[in-house]
Amino acid sequence: MTIESIGVDVDLPYDELVIRSGDPDQLADYLLDLVKTLKDLLEEIVAASNLTIDLVSGAAVYYALKDQGGNYPEGTWRRIQVGDNLEDQKKINGVFVQVMVREPPE
Repeated sequence: MTIESIGVDVDLPYDELVIRSGDPDQLADYLLDLVKTLKDLLEEIVAASNLTIDLVSGAAVYYALKDQGGNYPEGTWRRIQVGDNLEDQKKINGVFVQVMVREPPE
């Protein structure tokens, strides 16, 4: 399974002296630097928000942690691909039961 996230610290340029200077050349340079930094940050955010999770066939994404015995507790939700469908399942009485099915568009 692959989960991607933003892996960089965000540090926007901030120079109060330039901002208050009133010098149009300094302000223009500062704004260009700020816009470039914001553009780079936006690209990172877009890449992270277009999250993909790659699973091998039959694997699932679980929405709970395993207990001390290595099992998922009652009430755990999971999402799993079954054939061409995507299923949401809930663990009830020790068995994952289908709650909702999403079929691919035709």
